[in-house]
Parts: sequence; structure tokens; C-alpha cells
Amino acid sequence: MVQRSERKDAASNRELILDTASHLFQEHGIDTVSMHQIAKAAGVGQGTLYRRYSSKAELCLDLFTERIRRFASEITAQFASKAEQPVREKLALFLTCWIDFLGTELHWFNAIKPDAWCVDDQIDIFQSEPFNFVIGTLKQLLEEAVAGGEARAIDADFAAFQITTSMSPIAFAYFTEERGQTAEQLKEQYVRYYDRLFFDK
Repeated sequence: MVQRSERKDAASNRELILDTASHLFQEHGIDTVSMHQIAKAAGVGQGTLYRRYSSKAELCLDLFTERIRRFASEITAQFASKAEQPVREKLALFLTCWIDFLGTELHWFNAIKPDAWCVDDQIDIFQSEPFNFVIGTLKQLLEEAVAGGEARAIDADFAAFQITTSMSPIAFAYFTEERGQTAEQLKEQYVRYYDRLFFDK
């Protein structure tokens, strides 16, 4: 009974911390809010906060994961409505939706990835739920394309990893901010490149 109560308290604390952090981030911006401010506003001790999240990047990753889950639900629904369409069209849909998602959620990527994919904050982005969702979806699409004879034989796992890393937040920021390309231009280029790579036999 005590253990169940502790688990309930931990879940309640997590929800309180995330709600408080989300409100503070919206009001002041992610970069300016400290862990101390979050703990104080949530009414929890800093020890409680750091036992749950070792860094602000880890806290942001938890918040961002909820957004990824909504994106996953939306894209799954779109795939279901296009079940009879060729895989190349579903791959193009996913790539364009992912570019749109990057554009709207880039601030979260920046928060969970400081200078080197969160190395400084002990976060392995390659093991995170968002990364695994993208790579898993792409792998499934590519395997479906090969099995259905739409694409030539490929290592779907390796290819999915390469697509995911090539469409990283870093790449998106570079192309849009440094090279002045629009999201629409990136969509066209990514879709055309991977369509030719996998489906032109």
C-alpha cells in the first residue's frame, strides 16, 4: 500500500513539474528558465526535481516526447486512410509531415540538444523515444516497399537511420537559417532524393 502511494505521489510530482515547466517556458522562453525557477514555481524541493530530471534538457525531452506521441497518432491515422496507396507515396507523406514538425518544434530540439546531441547533459538522443519513433516508422515503410516489390533490396535499418540523421534538427536549422531555404523547398528536395534512391530501379 505504501509503495503504491509512493508511485502515485511520484506520478503526481512528474505531472506537476511538467505542467509548471511548460507554463514557464511559454511565458519566459526555454533558454531563460532555470531548474531552480521550475522547482520553486512547482513548490517542490530541488532534490525532488533533480531526482526526476538530472538536467533541464532531460525535462524538455520528456515534454517533447508528448508532442512526438501526438505526431505519431496523427501520422498513423493518415497512413490508415492511405493504406491502399503505394509505399512511395506514404514515405513522401511522412517526410513532408516530419519537415513540418521540425519547423514548428525546433525550439524543443534545441532545448534537448545543446552543442553535441546532448552529450553535455548525459542524454543519448539515439536511444530516445522521438528518434526511435522516426527510425522505426521509416524502417517499416522501407521493408514494406521491398516486400511489395516497389523498391530494390536494401538494408532497411541502415537506410532508415541515414534518413533520420540527414533530416535532423541540425540539418533543418542549417538549411533554413544559414542557406535561406524554405520548408517547402526542403520537402521537395528530400522527397525527390529519397524517391529516386529507393524506388528508381
